[in-house]
Amino acid sequence: MNIPLPCVAYATTTELQTQVFQLHQALQTGIRDDQSKLATRLIQDAAHELITIFFSELIANLQSAGDVPAYREGASMVSEIADKLTHYLGWASAFFSNDRIKPAVSHYHAMMLQRPMQGSMQPVIAFAIPDALAKRLEKLLVPLSQGQAASAHEGIEALIEVIDLALHALLIKPKQLMKFNFVVDKTLNGVISLTQSLSFRSLRKIGEQMPAAHQPVLAQHLQQFLLTASQAQAA
Repeated sequence: MNIPLPCVAYATTTELQTQVFQLHQALQTGIRDDQSKLATRLIQDAAHELITIFFSELIANLQSAGDVPAYREGASMVSEIADKLTHYLGWASAFFSNDRIKPAVSHYHAMMLQRPMQGSMQPVIAFAIPDALAKRLEKLLVPLSQGQAASAHEGIEALIEVIDLALHALLIKPKQLMKFNFVVDKTLNGVISLTQSLSFRSLRKIGEQMPAAHQPVLAQHLQQFLLTASQAQAA
């Protein structure tokens, strides 16, 4: 399957991709053995990767660049939301069945693609983003990479839009496909909303306190998962 362009495409593990492929195949062929435990673990792993790629790595790299209070607070926030997501995704697994998880696994399967990285094809999770967002990101990368943006505000707001799309692709859409009852759906919506609220507030605070010298760290973070048609042709 071809990667949709423009898109966000971030590295995943060969193990996760292989297991999603295998589970997808098993469900498509009508396996009767309960696959809920495996599906739960794979969804938790995918959520953990999302948190790691979009939050943990950025904050760790910023902390390496310098000691800023918002960076320390952000690191604490990441741990909190990761724990909550893992807990509630595990809780929801009590309501899983092979029929319920089948469309969600197919959705994950469609995002598991290959991208040329570092001279070879690497497994990635990829989802499309609007052309306008991709163009805005490309425009922002130049001044940020040179530490010459007026502030980190626009870069952070663009990152928040990307994360919002990632949360929809990795958590909200699969939840919708599993068609839970009202109580389960409301609980998971609350956890996802809390994740958005905590993370976006923390990122905006980071943007407010980020010195110009640290802007290239944000630029590199954004650049690593953005893939446009021109970048794909160059690769």
